[in-house]
Amino acid sequence: MHLQESKRVLRQTDLFADLNEIHLNLVLMVCEEINYLAGEYIFHQDDHGDALYIIARGEVEVLLEPHKEGDPPIAVATLGEESVFGEVILVEEGLRAASVRCKTNAQLIRIPRARLLKLCYDYPEIGFHIMHRMAADLAMKLRSSNLNIREQIFWHPTPGQVAAAQEGA
Repeated sequence: MHLQESKRVLRQTDLFADLNEIHLNLVLMVCEEINYLAGEYIFHQDDHGDALYIIARGEVEVLLEPHKEGDPPIAVATLGEESVFGEVILVEEGLRAASVRCKTNAQLIRIPRARLLKLCYDYPEIGFHIMHRMAADLAMKLRSSNLNIREQIFWHPTPGQVAAAQEGA
């Protein structure tokens, strides 16, 4: 991928949108291009997280792995071009909450955690911008999850919840 194409992809993501040209060039310096074939895993649930990813081309699936051996993974999201995933590692170094597998051949921009955090410390205005954007994105995802949980509880109660409600009436 040409450098200008990588810069265009970064600029199109919410995480790096509105960075000035100099700051965007600094972010570009810590990026790596990586290619995957359809069906390949980028990482697995419970792997140690060390980078975030941006999709330049292709699609990936976010999968929850079952606890019971032999059960298939459950696809919870499909992400396309200019989507960012794995960004939680910027806030909390730890294990991946889900697996990510390529649905199609994919060209990704990988940004190692250590390199991006160093850039954020060296240039606090970049760090503030990225963390502010990420906080807004994570807040939106949390709000969406809360709405989904509320919908499941109130509009699709389990038989046990229905029985408990009837006993209380």
